[in-house]
Amino acid sequence: MIQISNWKTKRKKKNHQKTARLKKIYFDACEEYGCLHLDQLFDIIEGNTAGDTHLDIAANLPVFRNEKLVDNDFHAMFVVLQTDTFVTSMDLSYNDLSTDVCVSLGRALVKNNKMLKINLTVCNIDVEGCQAIANGLEYNSYLKEIILYGNKFGMEGSNSLASMLQINNTLESLNIASTDQTSQSFIPICTVLHKNTSIKQLDVSRTIPHSDEQVIANHFSKLLAQTSTLAVLKLSKCDITDTGASSIAFYLRDNTSLKYLDISCNHLSSDGAIAFAELLQVNTCLEELFMCSNDIRDTGLMAISEALACGNSTLKKLWVCNNSITGKGLSTLAAALFTNKTLTHIYIWGNTLDEMACNAFKVLISEPEPRLKEENLDVQLYCVDGKNYLAETGHFNFSH
Repeated sequence: MIQISNWKTKRKKKNHQKTARLKKIYFDACEEYGCLHLDQLFDIIEGNTAGDTHLDIAANLPVFRNEKLVDNDFHAMFVVLQTDTFVTSMDLSYNDLSTDVCVSLGRALVKNNKMLKINLTVCNIDVEGCQAIANGLEYNSYLKEIILYGNKFGMEGSNSLASMLQINNTLESLNIASTDQTSQSFIPICTVLHKNTSIKQLDVSRTIPHSDEQVIANHFSKLLAQTSTLAVLKLSKCDITDTGASSIAFYLRDNTSLKYLDISCNHLSSDGAIAFAELLQVNTCLEELFMCSNDIRDTGLMAISEALACGNSTLKKLWVCNNSITGKGLSTLAAALFTNKTLTHIYIWGNTLDEMACNAFKVLISEPEPRLKEENLDVQLYCVDGKNYLAETGHFNFSH
């Protein structure tokens, strides 16, 4: 008991010394840059956050509504983040990060050995800023996820990220959606990912309109044919047509890693859906398929339903909202679920929920043994004067 007590005393003393050291580093940095300390970071250093190691200083928080953070605030913060802090995730969304601030962040990433996730959504990061962050990540072996959504650094920025991925082997999730990428931007990214074995999640959604979708589809198709690590791929709003969708579906047949595919808000018709139906008959890995806001219609959904009824036993979640589907297609899907026992989540709102669709889904969710749970749907059944209707609910589970 005496030994344990001595160990706890020494540990407490060591933590106190560490806290004092970090406080001094931070206060000295604030004095150097002429700024006030951030309560959010100070509380983490003090250990007053009940174990919470997430630093949330997103500019859209109420506390920053009247006074935004400026460059010197970030410079001082990144000085302390270069040391052994308790911060494991950080949200800087909607702040204005200049090139100089990104350079400071890059330096912090070189030395920081605690940070696992950084959210830099819409931070006005330019090409030079992206390059500085990428340079820091080349020497970082701890960060697992970085979100760069909405920063308009274009192809030059993505090229620097591709170069980084040739060296970095610990980053697992990269989000460069809505960063002014074109079809040509993905050539170096896909080429590098043929050899990179750490990236598991990739979001490249929202390319510049009218990009060459065939180039996008071809390069990602070849990547999917070879990768054994990529588990999540988001290709929403990439102008992909049936031809590109057919290529992606074909090369996914033998893929053993991809579990989630987002191909929503593209230009898929029933032909594209049929290609994915053929995929579902042979693929044994894909668990979640997000196809909202295309135009697959009844023919496309009926083909997918047939695949689900005739052998697919891996797909768990299916999104087909806003696809010009009527009760004919939706009732076929509902019928398929009495054969298929794997699919547990379905999202159909935005289609024509006519009497045939409503009656079919009533059977699916009726007691005493409903095939689907209502919380796994985006619609809810109600009855008026003996007639069934479906209303939208808030259950819209965006995975990943």
